[in-house]
Amino acid sequence: MFFENIWYCVALASEISSRPIGRVVCNRPIVLFQTAKSGTLVALEDRCPHRQAPLSMGTVIGDEIMCGYHGWVMAADGRCVHVPHQETVSRNARIESYPVAAREGFVWTWLGDPSRADPAEIPEMPWLVADDRSSILSRFHARANDQLMADNLLDVSHADFLHAGSFGSRAGQRGETDTVRQEMETWTKPGSVHSRRVLKNVALGPMAAAWGGFTEPVTRTTSQNWRPTNTINIELAMENRENRILINHDHIMTPETETSSHYFFAFTRDFVLDGGYPNDEDMRREQETTIRTEDIPMVEAQQRNRIAFGDPLDVPGQADKFLIAVHRRIAEMRGER
Repeated sequence: MFFENIWYCVALASEISSRPIGRVVCNRPIVLFQTAKSGTLVALEDRCPHRQAPLSMGTVIGDEIMCGYHGWVMAADGRCVHVPHQETVSRNARIESYPVAAREGFVWTWLGDPSRADPAEIPEMPWLVADDRSSILSRFHARANDQLMADNLLDVSHADFLHAGSFGSRAGQRGETDTVRQEMETWTKPGSVHSRRVLKNVALGPMAAAWGGFTEPVTRTTSQNWRPTNTINIELAMENRENRILINHDHIMTPETETSSHYFFAFTRDFVLDGGYPNDEDMRREQETTIRTEDIPMVEAQQRNRIAFGDPLDVPGQADKFLIAVHRRIAEMRGER
């Protein structure tokens, strides 16, 4: 079951040009492009109504796109406006056009009723374009359900294990939990679910320690905000008497199919903005490597196990409070449809 009347992130703004790209969202093939004449963003069904060839294999001409198979030309509203060697065009020669908008480096589209598509409902992330911050944006593909990918972020305690050797901490390791103090709270607002987790006197993994030049344990505060369908904004503060650094990392999960998803990611920092380690390329390399080699392989393995074992019920733990609250809100949304 996919939600329709909601904005889905479909691309990085840097991916969109007058060269069309194809993307599948909620089992729907979509073609995305920027018109060559006016620079308008366009999202259409990725098919020509003539013989169903993908328009993503076509060419943008002016403010329209020409199918690469037989040259039929489609306008941004989904109408066929030209058929070679033919004076008239059938009124049935049209495809679906989707509302589309760009915000803060991400491109979003709306698959439901176009009259309900309000760009003001697209999640705002102003820190991505703040003058006193530096951001990187990335896109990944996962052979796993989008909710499984989102759940990986909704339970941040996984960082104490899956990422213990990189940017996480060792807060959950046996023999170290006696000295680490944890506080956690979760609450719900209209349209969002929130969580705050504080770890005190925690030893950081080597990557995170190097970011702030930390040699001693820190207080690590993780503040999370979930918005439907699966936009997860995380603010991470790490501090001790040596330093204090602030990071935003944002994760947007978009369903491709029932068992695959698009994963959009942003990482924003307020430290080392004038040169030295880490710079933007350091962050891009480290974060993309971590996600590709740690997060995605684990969640894809979860997906395979869920299929192999007939989708068994999870046994929740105390660290799942935020995840449970989000799942409850999603169930409510399904009931409201």
